[in-house]
Formats: sequence, structure tokens, C-alpha cells
Amino acid sequence: MTQRQPLPLRALDFIRRHQMVRPGGGLLVGVSGGPDSVALLHILKTLQSDLEIARLTVAHFEHGLRGVESLEDRIFVEKLAADLGMECRCEAEDVRAVARQMRLSLEMAARLCRHRFFQDLATSMGGTPIALAHSANDQAEEVLMRLCRGTGPSGLGGMRPREGSGIVRPLLFASRKEILHYLHELGVPYRLDSSNQVPACQRNRIRLEVMPLLENILHPGIVGCIERHTRLVRDEEEYWEATLASLWPKVCVVESTHEIRLHGLGLHNLHPALLRRALRRAVERLQGHLLGIFADHIEKLCALLRSGCSGRRIQLPGPLRAEIQAGDLILTSGGSAGGRSSLPQEPLLIESTGSWPWGKLMLKLQLMAREDLTLPQDFRRAGRTRAFLDADGIQWPLCLRGWQPGDRFKPLGLSGHKKLQDFFVDLRIPRESRRNIPILCDREKICWIVGYRLDERVKVTSRTQRVLFVDALSSGPKE
Repeated sequence: MTQRQPLPLRALDFIRRHQMVRPGGGLLVGVSGGPDSVALLHILKTLQSDLEIARLTVAHFEHGLRGVESLEDRIFVEKLAADLGMECRCEAEDVRAVARQMRLSLEMAARLCRHRFFQDLATSMGGTPIALAHSANDQAEEVLMRLCRGTGPSGLGGMRPREGSGIVRPLLFASRKEILHYLHELGVPYRLDSSNQVPACQRNRIRLEVMPLLENILHPGIVGCIERHTRLVRDEEEYWEATLASLWPKVCVVESTHEIRLHGLGLHNLHPALLRRALRRAVERLQGHLLGIFADHIEKLCALLRSGCSGRRIQLPGPLRAEIQAGDLILTSGGSAGGRSSLPQEPLLIESTGSWPWGKLMLKLQLMAREDLTLPQDFRRAGRTRAFLDADGIQWPLCLRGWQPGDRFKPLGLSGHKKLQDFFVDLRIPRESRRNIPILCDREKICWIVGYRLDERVKVTSRTQRVLFVDALSSGPKE
């Protein structure tokens, strides 16, 4: 029986230990057709009753980069899902076009498109967790890449078993050798991606050339050693994250989708280890990820802060810029010189819930019943880029736009109206940054200054029956 196989039993313990699934809930499983994802799907099917998973749904993204092979992968996954009695949701996108448009490598563009599909599908299913089939080998390769690119201590923790974005990795403990042995023991077929056998990108070269070399020079258990190392690092990082979370309100003066202002004196008083983590946290919260941010960039931010010279600025990768203003450190994303707005010129008309892209912003709206919220725990999810609104206080359709002269609203907690310009001045938001702040309106009023303040008229109260949950995300990859 499959249940007696050691790999599913170890996976059951790993999943429970990291609380990856909710009893009675569903699970979305990313399946490419390769050995790791096929093994993951079979193992989850085996453990479905033990974990009390109500529904397993297969998600397959067709990258279209390998012609007929890509189509055959999709057909294989659809048949696999049907044989196991599962629903299969598939999507395809022109990855090459996305790579050209966003100036990304094909590998990064494919990852962006794939994860965007997974996240949108999970959101449409009520926030269902997304199970991905990363193995201990993938973890070892990821850590080596990060190390060679100049990651800091937290980066050496590698991928996490469970991410805040809803991604879970039930096989992160298992080596590829164990996974293949499991499939061969059961006679389970799978697909092989021919592009993975060509050393055409860094990750493939590490897999095909570097890892075998390390196994020969050091010992064949190098993958297990690195996996154990990541577990130790993650334990250390959990402590640092808790420390930093309690400290954050004291050092972060302003936080929006396009700007974070950090209190200069507060940063100067931090131990260097905590300072670097605070700066990494600021960058990650601003752009939604740390892709392209290496240890030397964080050191440049430290040097900028030490200089204390008002007006001095540095350019970081992509649209990120850092500047000293009145002793504070200002991080901006997507801004442009001369006070011009980096937001799209045309407002976005939002006619329903769901995902709505607007330039570099992705707005996700979800309607829920008031009784489905646990207050105040759920309100803590709001933060700077998430908001809970009284759905019955909104006049549809909604509109997402930039600041306009003469804008007024009723700031949450105040009884009267306030000019938006005065609101920005009170928060010490630089003039050149104000036009980069998205504003969510309905037919008659401003509802939310995204990242800053709700309007008093849409706040959730004891009389609220329906709640609109709004999540403002960077469109860049988060994983």
C-alpha cells in the first residue's frame, strides 16, 4: 500500500509540523508533469484523508517555450488529474513577450507568469494554499545561487516550508533521489523537461555541473547538509523577524505603495545586524520582493545613512531610489523626476471584485460576510497595503487614480473633511512623491488613500454586514 511508503509518512509529519493545510479546507497543487510535482500530487492524494483536505485542485501553467513538448505536458497533467479524480485548471501566457516587455530573463518571466496564475487562482478559491514541489535539491541549488550572488544571513535560510503568500512546500525535506525512488517503486509515470538537461542558465549549470562536483569533492550527502543548514538559519531568522516586527513601528515613519520613510535617529541606534535587516524589510515591503537586491546594496544604504547628508541619494536596482531628507532615509519605487506621476495616466474603472492590474500595481478585491472576520485579528492583516471597507458604504463602480488638485476626504478618526494636500503635508510626504500615491474612489467620494488612510465613511463598524477586503500588491514576483 502507498500509505506504508516512507516518503508519504515523512511528508505527513512535515506538513503537520509546519501547519501547511487547514482541516476541511482545500489545496491547490502546482503540477508541471515532472517527477517532483507528480510525486507531490500522488503523496497528497494518499494523505488527503489523514490531513482532512476537502478538495485537491491541480494547477498547470503552460509556458509555451518548448513547442509540442509544452502541449504534451499539459495533456499529461490533465489526464493525471482526471485519473485521480481531481479538477485541473490550466492557463497559458506568452512568456517571451512578458520577458521582452519587463526586460527579464526567460526563466524569471516564466516564474513571474506562473506564480501570478497560481496566486490569482488561489485568491478566486478563497485564499486556498498553493502547494509547490520544491525538493531539498532545489533548496541546495537556491542557497548556492544566493550565496554566490552576495546574499545576507537571512538569504541563507533558503525557501521556507510555508510562505506568508500562501505557498507551501510539502517536499522541501526530500532529496530528488528519494522522490525518484518513490515514483519507481510505484511505477508512476512522469514527464522530463528537456530544457532542464541543457546548461543554458545559471540554475541548470549549478544542478548539472556544480552539485555533482561538490558531491565528488566533499561527500555525496552535501544536499542534506545544506538542507540542515537552512533549517538552523530559519530558526535564527524567526527570532530576528519577531524582534524586527516589534521594532518596526518605531523606525518606520511613513509607508505607502511607492515610499517608505525611516526615522534616521532610530536607525542609527540599531545594532548593525538589526539595521541591515530593517533595511531589507523596507525594500521588501516597498517592492514586494528582494529579487536583485544583494548584500552590497544593503551596505550602500548603510553608508548613505551614515553620511547624514540631506539631499544625497543613490539608485538601487530597477526603480528603487534612496535619499536622505532631514536626517531620515527615504526609499521610493517607481518615482520620476520633476514631480511627474509614475502611475498610469488613465484611471482604472473597477466594476467588480477580483484582480485588477494597473501599471505596476495589482489590486485584489474580495467580498466577505462580516461574521467571517475575527476582530481584531483579521484587521491586523490590513497593514499599509491592505484594507477592510464597509461594502454597503461604497457606491460602485470603483475607480483607481492618482491625486488631483482639490481632492478632499474624511480621514478615518476625524469628523470633518481635509484637503489631501494638507494631509500629505502633515505626513511630511515629499511633493514629488504625492503624485505616485494611488487613490481608490467610488462614484461619490475617496474611499482609501492607498497605503495611508481610509475614509471615515467606509470604515467597518458593528453595524457592518458585508466587508470588502482590498489588497494592493506590487505586480513583481514575490517568490
